[in-house]
Amino acid sequence: MGSERPVEDADASAGGVDWMRLDNAAKIYPVAGPGAVTPVFRLSVTLKDPIRYRQLNDALKRIVERTPYYQVYIRRGVFWYYLERHRDYPTLELLPDRPITSISLHRRREQLIRVLIRDRTIALDVSHVLTDGYGGMVFLGSLLVEYLRRLGHNVEPEQPLLNPTEPPDPEEYDDAYQRMYSRGVRPAVTLAPAYHVPGLAHVNRYRLIVGRMPLAAALAKAKERGATLTEYIVATKIAAIKDVHDEQLRRVITPQPSIIRIEVPVNMRRVYPTRSMRNFSLFVGPELDLSLGDYSFDQIVRRVHHDMQIQLDRNQLLRQISRNVGGERNRLVRVIPRPIKDAYMRHLRRTIGDRSYSGVVSNLGRFIVPKAAEEQIERIGFVLGPNSAYKVGVSVVSLGDELIVTIGSVVADRTVERNVFRRLAADGIPVIVTEA
Repeated sequence: MGSERPVEDADASAGGVDWMRLDNAAKIYPVAGPGAVTPVFRLSVTLKDPIRYRQLNDALKRIVERTPYYQVYIRRGVFWYYLERHRDYPTLELLPDRPITSISLHRRREQLIRVLIRDRTIALDVSHVLTDGYGGMVFLGSLLVEYLRRLGHNVEPEQPLLNPTEPPDPEEYDDAYQRMYSRGVRPAVTLAPAYHVPGLAHVNRYRLIVGRMPLAAALAKAKERGATLTEYIVATKIAAIKDVHDEQLRRVITPQPSIIRIEVPVNMRRVYPTRSMRNFSLFVGPELDLSLGDYSFDQIVRRVHHDMQIQLDRNQLLRQISRNVGGERNRLVRVIPRPIKDAYMRHLRRTIGDRSYSGVVSNLGRFIVPKAAEEQIERIGFVLGPNSAYKVGVSVVSLGDELIVTIGSVVADRTVERNVFRRLAADGIPVIVTEA
């Protein structure tokens, strides 16, 4: 189980991390138990030329040395889980056919990042215990630049990518949630349960449908409807789920609950500037209450836009920090043994997390690489891990003038995916859809 150390004494030394507390967002993930699917996401780049193993392996070692806060195993303490530094390097693995690999939080000496290769593709699978999509993107972008440099390309890391010749900045492994916490802010309220699409979830039968489209066309259509790109994609997913809900009504089935609410991660570095490479995301939840009547797509877009603008207010986001970090700082909570905390946090996950949202839309934004590196990339990918509660998740990323929308599903029915891409096409956006 690793050495037991009181969490309160955890520290990080300059130039490397011996061990760290889990950041505030990561604390919920290890409590699920050995049989549960733990949150993992995948970022991938397919290059124009075949991968050269030796140069990529050397580049990986160099970037791992630059990010010691990712060279860790998860350990169980008396009161909390924590991350402990090791000296092992992830090995390059063969990229399998399945959409994403599993990273266990309950197997000893399990690497929390995995780098997989096949032909011209480099894939990075990351446990959310380590970081969020932004951190994964910076890691993969830094790895790609170092790899291309070793091949002789004239490319240098640009901010926020990491320069392997520089030592780690202590701010990179900072728990930024703790810095943003403000005592006295009223915590966020617990959300009412949300509608979920029907169908039996099979997490081992995870299926991906990928839509590729011109970024300019999608941005123009979002602007035409008075929304950001994220708001537009969220509205499209809500409309797709609403169609499923309405079909149930036509079959004299009364779907419950009546609220469609989408979980949308927010990169808090845009609100509170930090170099943290650990988790630093919160969530907004635009919703539609179908008990209030029918909605046109234009009405859905407007509702999503106003919901998100209100919830993205810094003061509203601070309420989430207050709820999450405030509970962690409670003196009584700190001395409760970890197994009891685990049971309580499993309850919170069911009541506050899984039941509260109908699905997720995660927009990573533009994939961060220098122009010289971008010229070597044929395509990119961003995949969320399977979720048996939400069932259908949407991930979004762009590179150059291409927007990639990936829908992952654990149910047999494909209505939501079909509805999303049909609506985008009906809006005049040329979409090429393939099954991954």
